[in-house]
Amino acid sequence: MKNIFVLFIISSILISCQKYQEGPGISLISKKNRITNTWVLKSRISNDISVDLTNWTWIITINDDGTYNLKIAYVGLDESTQNGTWQFTTDKSGLLIKQNGSNNQVNWDIVRLTKDELKLRYQSGSSTNIDTFSAQ
Repeated sequence: MKNIFVLFIISSILISCQKYQEGPGISLISKKNRITNTWVLKSRISNDISVDLTNWTWIITINDDGTYNLKIAYVGLDESTQNGTWQFTTDKSGLLIKQNGSNNQVNWDIVRLTKDELKLRYQSGSSTNIDTFSAQ
């Protein structure tokens, strides 16, 4: 009985320590090592409605030196490229992105961060987007 109680306490602590809404609960890989990668947008939900990304390609490379490169392409149009800097919020629950040449900083809430999946939530006014990326 004592072992079950100890197991329950340890499980409760691990679950309550989860940083991101959808996990992981625990990882041996640092947050910085998980987020520095090349990510491909796989899905976008805008105000609870799935957005058709069939003709879109979004690829963001997040580098460990604090820089990023975003490439956006739409079939039939020229590719758009954006460069800038990134950092975690103080508590590492969010991602702050600032485009080069701009004073505006965008704050994305991290919903899920694993070595293979990155899920971000961005709110602008009454609009909420949830973007899911897969590691390339």
